[in-house]
Amino acid sequence: MSKTAIIAISRRGSELARSLLTSFDADATLYLDRRFIRDGENATPFDLPVRPLVQHAFESCQQLVLFMPVGAAVRLVAQRLEDKHQDPAVVCVDDGGRFAVSLVSGHTGGADALAGKVASALNATPVITSASHVMGSLAVDLLGEEFGWRVEADPQTVTRASAAMINGEPVGLYQEAGEPGWWPTGRPLPDNLRVYSSLDDLASSGCASALLVSDAARIAAEYSAAGGGSPVVVFRPYSLVAGMGCRKGVPASELEDLLASTLDENGLALQCLSVIATADLKREEPGILELAAKLGVPVRCFTTGQLNDVFERRDEDFCQPAFQMAGKTIPGFAPTPSPAPQRLVGVAGVAEPAALLASGANRLLVAKQKSAGATVAVARRVFS
Repeated sequence: MSKTAIIAISRRGSELARSLLTSFDADATLYLDRRFIRDGENATPFDLPVRPLVQHAFESCQQLVLFMPVGAAVRLVAQRLEDKHQDPAVVCVDDGGRFAVSLVSGHTGGADALAGKVASALNATPVITSASHVMGSLAVDLLGEEFGWRVEADPQTVTRASAAMINGEPVGLYQEAGEPGWWPTGRPLPDNLRVYSSLDDLASSGCASALLVSDAARIAAEYSAAGGGSPVVVFRPYSLVAGMGCRKGVPASELEDLLASTLDENGLALQCLSVIATADLKREEPGILELAAKLGVPVRCFTTGQLNDVFERRDEDFCQPAFQMAGKTIPGFAPTPSPAPQRLVGVAGVAEPAALLASGANRLLVAKQKSAGATVAVARRVFS
């Protein structure tokens, strides 16, 4: 089945559903009672009762838009409900086309956003009852979702942090990596959300919960060591870039071991890796491609000229402020040219300049590290 199932059981509902279909991409399927199908239209017919179709769509689709009374929709999906992390988004629309109700998997599953999309398409009113939405508060489990941030905490801790946020208790946030635009521009932060510029300040604040946006592997432990005793939710942005160079034919296992040990020794989280950067002449290097595929990240390649240009920068170009990592200040490093690759392939270095170019940074988070046949350097992405 498609990603989205649009199901209507009445004549009026069918008319609205046809209109709605034009607002969705090709990965949406329109299901209409056979009695209301028009000749040649792009819809899948079904015969009443609708229960088998709805239950099958509930198990197979990510989104359901049901044109039927709310009570009927509730009875149809009730037996299939598991939890908000597994259930699809379900939106219910009345036959008058007046309301689009976020019914199941509100903000976590996307039903709130789906209700808004459906309402906009039908000139209807979205009905959304998620606490974070109606209170204009922060949905803790969705922080940074638009950037792909991953939540690192058990469900109970996330629930406790969400409850503190909704109930007006002080919640502290500390960010040292990732995109800054996680809150809508021009909209004031919730009164009880406090942003701290240092981990120590957050740890001593007495906040009911702590939200930490970081690529430091042991950020939660550092928070506890600084005296923080509140429940911690860690968010992992895709903020790290690994620049890699290698000899021809180096196995992916050697590259992986070098990368993993470098990140671990420097306290960095592998799950924050966003890209592997290398020289254009390594574009088809099997080991690099295999490692990137295993980690699920893209490979970015730079020409010899681009890489060498990095070493032509003046000292004052490498003036990015010191980094914060796990609440501590580290200076960062400028790239260092190497005579061997310059002599062999005409480039003064690969790992360090590639990491800088792909990240947009002016300083390295980790200077070049070596194995028998490979090099790696790490930079943190610069976000505007």
